[in-house]
Amino acid sequence: MCDHRSWLAGAMVLLVGVCIAAEPEPKPRLKLSKEEQLLVDLTNQARAKKHLPALKPNPILFKVARAHAANMAKLGEMKHTLNGKNPQQRIEAAGYDYGWSGENIAVSFGGVRPKPIFTGWMNSKIHHDNILRPQFTEIGIGIASNDKGDYYYAQEFGSPRER
Repeated sequence: MCDHRSWLAGAMVLLVGVCIAAEPEPKPRLKLSKEEQLLVDLTNQARAKKHLPALKPNPILFKVARAHAANMAKLGEMKHTLNGKNPQQRIEAAGYDYGWSGENIAVSFGGVRPKPIFTGWMNSKIHHDNILRPQFTEIGIGIASNDKGDYYYAQEFGSPRER
């Protein structure tokens, strides 16, 4: 004979478990260093001058930018393609489903210098075009140093694929 009370209790436990599992994971808070924030601000100020919307910091793009800057610093190489992966491959591998993507990189020898790096990007057509590309909606910044005190920068741009 079936005990209806134990069946009901089991069903309630199962239902509670399903409800708990269905709740989305809270998004981790993205904390920016003052230098990362400065580069985001400079980028958005340049975009505002051209009446373009501000880029929103994206945790995945920050993760990719930070990892690429750290890898460039570790290897002592400023390159878009390292360890056989280009920017798009790194962004895809991190789980960012992009419609548009781009990357700016730079190095400053002997100290962190976000303002001169940004000025250099704005004085270079290809970097300038990335900063002002209207299709981009999100941004990630990475800055990493090596043991010589050289700082490597990665600025990732993207916009999620429209579905």
